[in-house]
Amino acid sequence: MSHHDRASFGVGGIRPVAFVLMAMLAGVASPAVVLELHPAQAGQQEEFEDVANSLKPGDTLVLHGGTYSQTGRRAVTVRGTADKPIVIRAARDESPLFTRPSGNAAGQNNIEFIDCCHLVVRGLTFIGGSSGVRFIRGHHVTFEDCEICQTGNNALTMNSGDCAAFIIRRNHIHHTGLSDAGPTEGEGMYIGCHDGSCVTTDSLIEGNYVHHTRGTSDGGNDGIEIKFGSGGKIVRDNVIHDTILGRHYPGVFVYGGGTQRNIVEGNAIWNAGEGIQVVSDAVVRNNIIFNCLANGITAAPHAAVREMKNVTIVNNTIVAHPTGVRIRWSGARNMVFGNNTVYCPEQTAIDASGIDRQTLVSNYICGALRGCEIDNSRFYDGGTLTAAFLAPTEHDYWLRPDSPPTGHADPAFTPEDDFNHTPRKPPFDVGAFEIEAHLNNPGWQVIAGFKRL
Repeated sequence: MSHHDRASFGVGGIRPVAFVLMAMLAGVASPAVVLELHPAQAGQQEEFEDVANSLKPGDTLVLHGGTYSQTGRRAVTVRGTADKPIVIRAARDESPLFTRPSGNAAGQNNIEFIDCCHLVVRGLTFIGGSSGVRFIRGHHVTFEDCEICQTGNNALTMNSGDCAAFIIRRNHIHHTGLSDAGPTEGEGMYIGCHDGSCVTTDSLIEGNYVHHTRGTSDGGNDGIEIKFGSGGKIVRDNVIHDTILGRHYPGVFVYGGGTQRNIVEGNAIWNAGEGIQVVSDAVVRNNIIFNCLANGITAAPHAAVREMKNVTIVNNTIVAHPTGVRIRWSGARNMVFGNNTVYCPEQTAIDASGIDRQTLVSNYICGALRGCEIDNSRFYDGGTLTAAFLAPTEHDYWLRPDSPPTGHADPAFTPEDDFNHTPRKPPFDVGAFEIEAHLNNPGWQVIAGFKRL
């Protein structure tokens, strides 16, 4: 059987499941085959799980559209190799839906991936479950172009053992934490263990759309939460909004405390409790954050993190919050705050303490200042909101060519590119965009949906 040979299962299939499973056990099937599966018939609820766990390195399982429902635990435990990954994906232009029967929707997690490695999961929809998708340990896993929604608790979790080298990309995560059985959390992504007893490292969280997360407990309903000790992650180009259902938690929260920094860049965040909360070991750059209920960025201590250190917050556009940026850096070391536009007219732009021994340069401000002042070094008068940005009432924060922040970033702290991934060239602009003489934003406009580059 060649790599392109196919076996088909379930409704409308040409071969029964048992035939192919026995063939694989007998060593008849090729170690690199393409299998196809249709939604299970009544009484065959574990069909997906049985077939998925039969996959060998190099195999692909193609799932056809329809509902895959299962009452008991649904667990996948496959291990590919670096040169022969396992792929579980949707058939082209079809929408496989994983759910649970009525009355069982929140009794189990929708699906669990246990000790998986060199696995690609693509194009599947997961509705319901306590948690939607749980990764229990594992490494070199790509989870992309999927949808997770209507969960009783959080959507995607990686808090049951160490994980490494994950790619979480272009997923639509929404309407979480719907359980009414008691207090619930509803994080879009919960990465790592709260006490650092498990960590996730060297991973990419990119291009996801996360919104309408609900929580009613102190656990929170953050859009993306990266726990203590989990470092080496890039959180890039995600769109996150409305993390305020029930409780008000951040769009992105990075604790730090790991051996590597986390990078949080190019994200668009609004209607969160706080846009971004950062404690330690992070680079926060080129983000657009507006209309949050408390702060645009909070950079302050947290009980779970042992010390504040190694934080760089540069070239962010922060607009229309009760407090634009709240900084509490007493006792911190190696902290940088530079090249940011913070515009909160008739509100507080900066509320800071403990900044005297830290590096602050070229921040342009509209709004009240607490613990700092316009000194034409650390902080500059940014003028009015409408004079600085092209169309702020429409959330278009493209700088006007003659605005105070244009061309006035400190080169020493300017990133290589901007929110649109446009290379920055001198004289560098303050904030998330490098306008390069463009009168209008040639890139993606900030709207609800995926960020398109």
